[in-house]
Amino acid sequence: METLTTDLQKNRTVKVLKILLWLYIALAVGIAALNYALAPRLPQAQAMMIHRAYQFYENEFKTFLIILVAALGWKLYGTGPGRRMQKTNLLAFCISSLLIHIAAPLLSGNPELYYMAMPLPWSTTGLQLMTPDSNFYLQHLPLWGLGGIGAAVVFFIAMNAFVFVGTLLFGRRLQCSSLCLLNGFVAELWAPALPLVGKARKPGKRGIALVRLVRWIFFALSVGLSLWWLFRAAGIQLPGDAGLLGRFEVAKYLSLELMAAMLFWVVWSGRGYCHYCPLGTALSLVARLGRQRIRTDLKRCVSCSACNRSCPMYLGVMEAAQKALP
Repeated sequence: METLTTDLQKNRTVKVLKILLWLYIALAVGIAALNYALAPRLPQAQAMMIHRAYQFYENEFKTFLIILVAALGWKLYGTGPGRRMQKTNLLAFCISSLLIHIAAPLLSGNPELYYMAMPLPWSTTGLQLMTPDSNFYLQHLPLWGLGGIGAAVVFFIAMNAFVFVGTLLFGRRLQCSSLCLLNGFVAELWAPALPLVGKARKPGKRGIALVRLVRWIFFALSVGLSLWWLFRAAGIQLPGDAGLLGRFEVAKYLSLELMAAMLFWVVWSGRGYCHYCPLGTALSLVARLGRQRIRTDLKRCVSCSACNRSCPMYLGVMEAAQKALP
């Protein structure tokens, strides 16, 4: 009877998690559409109301939701060595959201500082803020002033340095399982409820190969954009229109990152977007410099494939373990 009660409680918790994620997706799509599509066409007063609602959603509401879901997941995970790491990730995302979405805006007076928490080559907003002819700079100069822009640039540089050095020391889990407030926090916090529709499905070899191809294409595109804005910020003029590239990056973020990640949550897995995230690709290379890698020679492999099934990125852990690779 006790086991049956526990199972019922877990099922109810998973249902609540699914409802909360559907709510998060609905609000993300609705408010983003209002902020990016409707607000620019409205009078300034009405556009500012929508923008403030977007800021509240991104900061206070998102932080509240992360803490609520982490509390639900904490009870759901129970105890054990493997659960300890999952609970650590839940706690880390709560701290990250409180720092980035609550503390940093309060201390700086800038409610949009979370833009600067997206390291290169994932987002070039920090570099665009260093470029006076970019749309991002022109739009935010009246809102933030030169002092606010300077503080945001410093925060952007500090975040990039922190993530780079932290990855060298601790591996890319620091970013992907502690700091990523675009996709990583959903993959960790809502893991028991994913996917929202149907059951989890592992892609075939062709599917994985296709995603890996897209990964490197997307990485090359993101690095190219980062270098273009870096040269532009340094005063080196390259072919291309700053306004057009800025609008392209907004469209890229909304379609290939935000909307694509949500689609993966619904039909595939929480780590779907991570397969081609340009920041994740860059940090995987950085981690190799710091000799951060999965150890597969610690125990004798019995070829049960449990490691492959549990890996959210579908890495060939078992194949490496069979060869006792370090």
